[in-house]
Amino acid sequence: MTSSQGVHAIIPLSLLEAMRNLDTPIDDGLAELAHEMVSKRLGLSSTVATQIERYRSQAERQGSVSMDEAVSVFRLVSRREDAQLVFADAGRRTARLAARSAPTWVRTLLKAGPRVLRQRAGVRATARVAARVLDAEVTPQSGGLAEARLTESIASRASAAGAGCYYYGAAFAELLRLLSGFEGAMLHEHCRAKGDPDCTWRSTTVEGYE
Repeated sequence: MTSSQGVHAIIPLSLLEAMRNLDTPIDDGLAELAHEMVSKRLGLSSTVATQIERYRSQAERQGSVSMDEAVSVFRLVSRREDAQLVFADAGRRTARLAARSAPTWVRTLLKAGPRVLRQRAGVRATARVAARVLDAEVTPQSGGLAEARLTESIASRASAAGAGCYYYGAAFAELLRLLSGFEGAMLHEHCRAKGDPDCTWRSTTVEGYE
């Protein structure tokens, strides 16, 4: 969605869920410290829990939030020492939620169709979902691969280009995996944080998958 239309609620929902996930203590036998740990971890706060429920309700209705609100959540995550981990986890979460809106025939083709058709149809489906949810342009490349491009993103608006790009790279890779059967990585070839006019990613297969 564009800034004038707002931002899909899936995005802030995924960011806060990822933050809560990484702030949740592991079961390491230190139960006596749990209260102190919770009090120091924003992802486990009641405020975040309330916001997660609000965003989840909006996402289920395919609703949106204002650009300013989405930027504030992005900026909140960018201040963390583990921001890259949160962004990457959130990107995958966004992709899994967004992929549910893809047509049923795409998922059926992915399970039973010829590999070439799976890749072509999957990349096209990824492009539609990425445009609708991430306001990004995804174009097919030779060999069933794809390129993703962002001129203006929530990350750049939040002055979080760089770390925030982990969110988009993870989201593109997960969308391609879910909708086209792609196994590989998204190479971040150009970044606005480095002075490039656009952020671009190019999919590449990992040796041993193809």
